Amino acid sequence: MLEAVRDQAHGLQTWELRPPTRVLPVVASTQGEASLELLWRLERGLHGLELPVTVLEGARGLTPADRLAGHRAVLQRWLDGTPPGGVVLLHAPLDALAVLLADSLARPLVPLTADAASLVAAYQSVKLLHQAAALQPIVLALQDPAVPAPCLEQAGQALSATCERRLGWVPVVWPLGYDPSGNGTRVGSPAWSGWLKLLDSALILDDNDLRAHDDLCRQRCQNPADQTIGVPDVYRQRYA
Repeated sequence: MLEAVRDQAHGLQTWELRPPTRVLPVVASTQGEASLELLWRLERGLHGLELPVTVLEGARGLTPADRLAGHRAVLQRWLDGTPPGGVVLLHAPLDALAVLLADSLARPLVPLTADAASLVAAYQSVKLLHQAAALQPIVLALQDPAVPAPCLEQAGQALSATCERRLGWVPVVWPLGYDPSGNGTRVGSPAWSGWLKLLDSALILDDNDLRAHDDLCRQRCQNPADQTIGVPDVYRQRYA
């Protein structure tokens, strides 16, 4: 019996465990630097969790063939060579993300500051991603010590109220602060659970045996995406 147990343990040691790659899409700001600030905070926070981070800029020129191939094939081609088990921050324009991810269960990250222009841009992003791509984006409110906290809270409340009235759906708004000491992501720190929650929202790229994650999240959005849309169509809907 002891021999059998030893043999089983030896067999387990031969398994090749390949952690999945997580993708966090970040909507690029057309005005201001909110999305760049968000990227910087995400990169520092994920490094604090001792995770390898890759920042991917742009959408590499999507083509009709790419749209038909699906987001997995396109992203796996773009991410060839990135460290397994890491996190990829995909910083790309709103229109391109809506087209690329319309067949996925991604939850793109939308930056929000207390600035009025940022509030308008966040609403446009949420509206387009939800209506054109059937996605449920997450709004990350960037806390700033130089800005009174009530101002950012009011911006989040205004966004939620507008989405409920105009879209019939309210996005999640999570605050994202910045700890200059770099200690905000230590195990047991107040920010630790928030970062784990953010990682749980990431799009997982892996082998077929781990695609059950998508099935578990299938109920996130009940409205089907229009799989025939292209960037010009998304652009027009943004201003509809």
